[in-house]
Amino acid sequence: MKAKSPVCAVNLTPGQAENRGLAWVIGSFVMCPCHLPITLWWMALLLSGTAAGALLRSHPVIAGIIVTLLWLAGTWRGIRYLLIARSDPPAALRLNDSSQSERRS
Repeated sequence: MKAKSPVCAVNLTPGQAENRGLAWVIGSFVMCPCHLPITLWWMALLLSGTAAGALLRSHPVIAGIIVTLLWLAGTWRGIRYLLIARSDPPAALRLNDSSQSERRS
């Protein structure tokens, strides 16, 4: 049996959504795959002497894939906020996307 989780729509003003979107996109810029050598170097420096640092050093390809996925997810989230800010009227950000299909039916 599948339990339904409560859904709460977060109503944002266009300015709030735009600010959040810009913050997500700018934050994702740091994790951009084109900066991967710099990002991996800083991660290795910060994690040196730890088990996570050893894991990073022995698996750089997996670390690169994870950094790329983080960049992709952050950029997607930022663009989603920017699109919400530009919608007329401003849409509510649904925390659970399955609720949108239930409300349309």
